[in-house]
Amino acid sequence: MYNIAIPRRRIASIAALSLVTILVAVTRPHDVGAQVRASERSTISQTADGTILTINYSRPQSRGRTELYGKTIHWGEIWTPGANWATTLDVSRDVTLDGHPVRKGKYSVWFIVGQNDWTVILDPKAARYHTEPPKAAIDTQQVRWTVRPTEQADRALLTWSFPEVRPDGTQLQFEWGTKRVVINATVAASHPLPIARADAEPFIGTYEWRWSGGDTPLMRLIAASQPAIRMELFYEDGKLLQRYTPTPEWYPRLQGQAMARINDTWFIPAIVRDGKLWEMVADMIFEFTLANGKAVSFELRDDRDELLGSGKRVTP
Repeated sequence: MYNIAIPRRRIASIAALSLVTILVAVTRPHDVGAQVRASERSTISQTADGTILTINYSRPQSRGRTELYGKTIHWGEIWTPGANWATTLDVSRDVTLDGHPVRKGKYSVWFIVGQNDWTVILDPKAARYHTEPPKAAIDTQQVRWTVRPTEQADRALLTWSFPEVRPDGTQLQFEWGTKRVVINATVAASHPLPIARADAEPFIGTYEWRWSGGDTPLMRLIAASQPAIRMELFYEDGKLLQRYTPTPEWYPRLQGQAMARINDTWFIPAIVRDGKLWEMVADMIFEFTLANGKAVSFELRDDRDELLGSGKRVTP
């Protein structure tokens, strides 16, 4: 057994530190994150064509209060649609809200509550407490516009949601009490369909391809015995379009649809309905190989990089 001598000064320091630790452990409050709040925090996000919109807010409840607007929230008051720290909106890329451009970033969200119309304010200072609204004078970095709330059945719990999602955007919806505000969000296309004729030219032509058939020799043999799929790529109305002979039974919606360019030589089909983008078929990636400035073959892969099929050009 070792006998280690500890200086008295060191023993005194250890004792004092131990006493402080005990006092802190006894007197410190519970962890803030474990406290029950009257208005609990919530976060909701939505992705639209790669753009992520995130609302972070506290959720007050009416708790039997009537006449929330005009009484609890006074007419003309600048109010954050939430509680405690200001509600925030974070957009991962530039978006358009109700026709107003909003740059990528995080904003505190405020309403000026009127008897008829409300004003939406997005302020670039995101970390604001609810008692610190932005100044009434218009800041050049703020984004402001007017909305008209609609009436609804009473909702006791303040709620933000995304009730609609489209290929080109989404909707943000605020609800509390008898008022609802809907904000339309439009995002920039990750892969625009228009393509210059010169950029489309190397891919224009007719190809024949077959499914790979899978991982087993039998499935590959069956796939090889099937007729080749004939696909023509042609240029029309500023887009590279695809045409199959015959129309593919496995996905007839592809007939006549555009090919969206995702890098120099890769394309995915894009389904358009009623003149609007409906779906990007991201699990069908045509990866072309060029020779002398012209596509000569391609591999068809899914979004996990698994080989689905392969083909080659059959026209000059």
